[in-house]
Amino acid sequence: MLDVMRSNARSSLIVLIFGAIIVTFIFSFGRGSSGFRTRTPETWAARVNDEVVTAGDFSQAYASRFRQMSSQRGGKYTVDDAKQDDLKRLTLQSLVDQELIAQQAKDLGIIVTDQELSDAIAKSPQFQQSGRFDFDYYKRLVENGYGMSVPRFEDAWRRDMLRTKVLQTVLNGAQVSDDEVRAYYIAQHESAAIAYVKFTPFMFRDKAQVTDAEIDEYAKSHQKEIEEAYHRDERTRWTQPASVKVRAITVLVPPGSTAQQEQAARARIDAAAAEVNAGKDFAAVVKERSEDPATKESGGELGFVSRGGSPYGRTLEDEAAKLEPGQMSAVFKDRTGFHVLKAEEKKPPRTQPLEEVRKQIATDLMRSQKAAELAKAKAQETLAAVKAGKDLKELYPAKKTEEGQFDFTSFTTPQFQETEPFHPVGGVPGVGLAPKLSAAVFALTSPGATPAAPVQDGETWYVFRLKNRERADLSKLDETERKSLRDRIERQKQEELYQSWLQRLRKKSKIVENVAMLDYDTLPGHEVFNPED
Repeated sequence: MLDVMRSNARSSLIVLIFGAIIVTFIFSFGRGSSGFRTRTPETWAARVNDEVVTAGDFSQAYASRFRQMSSQRGGKYTVDDAKQDDLKRLTLQSLVDQELIAQQAKDLGIIVTDQELSDAIAKSPQFQQSGRFDFDYYKRLVENGYGMSVPRFEDAWRRDMLRTKVLQTVLNGAQVSDDEVRAYYIAQHESAAIAYVKFTPFMFRDKAQVTDAEIDEYAKSHQKEIEEAYHRDERTRWTQPASVKVRAITVLVPPGSTAQQEQAARARIDAAAAEVNAGKDFAAVVKERSEDPATKESGGELGFVSRGGSPYGRTLEDEAAKLEPGQMSAVFKDRTGFHVLKAEEKKPPRTQPLEEVRKQIATDLMRSQKAAELAKAKAQETLAAVKAGKDLKELYPAKKTEEGQFDFTSFTTPQFQETEPFHPVGGVPGVGLAPKLSAAVFALTSPGATPAAPVQDGETWYVFRLKNRERADLSKLDETERKSLRDRIERQKQEELYQSWLQRLRKKSKIVENVAMLDYDTLPGHEVFNPED
């Protein structure tokens, strides 16, 4: 089928798109055939508007993709690898996408005539003998090699040709102008390096103090902002999840322990649990048998434990959440060793009401606003000093750190920093994506130049001096490179156009997946799933 695509496609992107969505003839056969559109409910993998993706198509596509992944990884590809890659869902989505593309042919008025179909098959090298199309050979290959009738084969071929035509029509909108080629060339061949200092509100948080009177006035005059801030953080900041106060008996299993050492540790925790079950006080057993020095003397107290709200890890949190006051857990193992928990108290989840936290929110918002103002003022002061002849490096010397040590002070205090040369596209080294900063840098032309004002990008203010600047030489943009750049830009624009178009199709279409088909652990139970439920 790729032969058809190569002979009809406007650009290589069409072939790449078809490859990405698994539109190969080997397993797309039968799509569009009227003889194969009457399907019993138990054979579907997805419904796409009024059409279906069959379970057979899905199974065949998944098997093909699984083999492809296995081949790419030297034959070492397992079901667990497929789960991690979410291979079944990606496969089903790709089949849904190809169905959506095919359905657009009618809306766009696109057809494949019998003559076009005949010509495409006749020109395919796989059906030729001695350089000529051989119908008898073609018929034998279809019926014996592909295992289907000629009409069914040709219906599938016609449907894939329809998809190719649809994509050609969609991608025709990706035109590239000469100005775009020049701009792309300049972006690839210009570079700059800067010395800079950044100023963030976080650096001035301790200096951003507010009085009670200011807070009360702010709370009265900014009720909408306070309510928006509350609702934005209601679930993450102002809601305390359910928690259980627990004690723990712990027997440690250090990393690298042998199987025998782990068995011995299990025996020790079982003995401790047996003593508690026989009536001995839990805290007393902790003091005698627990191996966690941090909690042993306190009788194993861990305090209130909630999911995602403790330092003990998900396994222990899940075990604690199962317990009611007075209950003891079974022995369980996590990354540190074996444990037994006993619950003493349980708190239900609670959301603090707005009135309870209104003053705190007003305080936080006011301090954030003042910190931002201080950062801006300090940036303006610094730029004025630099323009007056001061050296950025002397004004804000970098803190010395050991090699390989993370420098947290760069987040808390303004410090002198320098970049390697970078291009207008991409990020700024040491900063990341900062389009306003990058634009301000490349608006300057002479080494030593500074911006007219501090540059704000997001919540950060930058003061910088241009270290060096390389300009692009447009005289070196010859026809060969011009064509190469045009092709590259066109592919990018086509990919963006294709993705946005496909996203719109998905949103406006009725798509129902048979989730049972995505199960890796059991055979598909799709006969019990009704898409109309």
